[in-house]
Amino acid sequence: MSPTSRPSAIAFAGLLGAVSGAVDVLVFTRLGEVFASVITGNVVVVGVAIGGGRLGVMSHAAIAVGCYAVGVVVATLITRRDDEHPARGAATPVIVVYVIEFALLCGLAAIWVATDGRPGGTAQFVALALTAAAMGMQSRAFAMYRLPGVTTTYFTGTLTNLLTGLVTDSTVNRAAAVALMSLLAGAAASGALVSVVPIAAPALPLALLAAALVMIAVRRRRHST
Repeated sequence: MSPTSRPSAIAFAGLLGAVSGAVDVLVFTRLGEVFASVITGNVVVVGVAIGGGRLGVMSHAAIAVGCYAVGVVVATLITRRDDEHPARGAATPVIVVYVIEFALLCGLAAIWVATDGRPGGTAQFVALALTAAAMGMQSRAFAMYRLPGVTTTYFTGTLTNLLTGLVTDSTVNRAAAVALMSLLAGAAASGALVSVVPIAAPALPLALLAAALVMIAVRRRRHST
């Protein structure tokens, strides 16, 4: 069976794709109209801000890009010795990265609740920095899972690989398809929460990531027995 057709891989990619969708809605709607995981989009925002002299938007986008990069670097330093681990996607350092991601999103949730769902000023910048770093860490951690053509944070490549496989080989990368659909579902659910019960919105990505952590723990246990 193809790695991208395994039910566990599909479910895992779906959970993390939904995390990204949910988080990006929070960031875009309440943390400066930028993204935590769509970094190329943020680079374009920086360019537009420079051209239009919109320093406020530029600072938000720059923080998102910089903290995402920090998250990737830190996660890579933690996991770099585990590329050949038989359960590299569930090796202890990888689990540590996901736990740190969870802690960072808890920080977002704390700021969100403390500001009644409308962080401003320094609180907004701190919340944005925590969230962008969390998404950077998720990017690196999921890369350790080694699912061909699938990512859970930046989706242009995922969509490209999905369509390329469909046209050239008449095959569907199921994990990629589910990750994309979950991105949309997570964003839709998060958008509904922000509109109806904004104070509870951060609970969604936390719950999704907690479910993903349970899956990782189960996978690790299987490899250790």
